[in-house]
Amino acid sequence: MLMAIAELPSWLAAEERYEPAGARHRVMQKNVLHLASLLERVRLGGGAHEGGSMVDRALSCVSAPVRLVGMFVCVLCVCLTQSPLYLMLMAAIALVLVAVRPVRGLRATFVPALGATGLAVVLALPALLLGASAAGAMLKIALKTFINVSFVLGVSWTLTWSRMSAALKTLQLPDEVIFTFDMALKHIEVLGRTAHDLTESVMLRSVGRAPAGFSRTDSIAGIMGMTFIKAMECSRAMDEAMLCRGFAGAYPAPGRSGFGWRDAVYAAVVVLLAVLCVVL
Repeated sequence: MLMAIAELPSWLAAEERYEPAGARHRVMQKNVLHLASLLERVRLGGGAHEGGSMVDRALSCVSAPVRLVGMFVCVLCVCLTQSPLYLMLMAAIALVLVAVRPVRGLRATFVPALGATGLAVVLALPALLLGASAAGAMLKIALKTFINVSFVLGVSWTLTWSRMSAALKTLQLPDEVIFTFDMALKHIEVLGRTAHDLTESVMLRSVGRAPAGFSRTDSIAGIMGMTFIKAMECSRAMDEAMLCRGFAGAYPAPGRSGFGWRDAVYAAVVVLLAVLCVVL
C-alpha cells in the first residue's frame, strides 16, 4: 500500500534568513561582569589569597583586633592632622602597601580609592570659589580620602569576614552590631547571585532591538522586584532556621589568643605613626 506524500506548503519551503538588528547589551554585560567580580570577592570571604604579597601574608598573621584598632588609629590620625609632611608619609605607606599586591588586589584597592578621591574632589569643587587657600584644603581632603580608603580596603583584603566578626566581639561591640554586619555579608552573595542570574537571563533572552513601547528600565525594575522578593524569602527562612537552632541573639566570645611578637611589632609601628602625627 503506497502512502501519499504530502507536499510542503510554499511558505514553509521558502528560505528565510533572520538577521536581528544590532542590540546594545553593553550595559547588561558590564553589570553581569561587575556582579560576578564582586560575588567572587565576597565568596572568597576577603582575606589574603594564595599568591598575595609578602606584606599581605605578614599582616594576615597579626591578630584581627589589633589590626582593627590599628586601622582606626591610623584613620583618626590622618583625619586630624594638618601637616602636609605627615600626609605625604601616610600616602607613601598606602601606595607601597597597594603597589606590592598582585594585579587583582591592586585593582580591588586602588580603583575604589581613586573613585572615592574623585568623589571627594567633586564635592569640594565649590570651595574653589573661596580662593587659593580653599584649593589647598581640597587637595588635603582628596589625599586624606585616598589614604583612609586604601587603609580600610587593605584591612578587608587581609582579614576574612569571620575573623572580623570575632574581632568585633573581642572588642566588646554590641551583639546587634555584629549580627547586622554578619547577616549583611551573608546575604550579599545570595542576593547578588540572584541579581546576577536575572540580569544574565534577561540579556540572553533579548534578541535584536526592543519592540516599540518597551523600555529596558522595565527589565531593571523587574530584576529589582524579584531581588526584593528573594530577600524577603531568605530573611524569613533564615529567621526560622536560627530559631530552630536556638539562636538567642548572643554571639559567644572567642577564645583569647596571646599577644604575639607580630602583634607587638604592628602595635609599635602604629604607635610610632601616632607620635609622628602629634610631633609633625
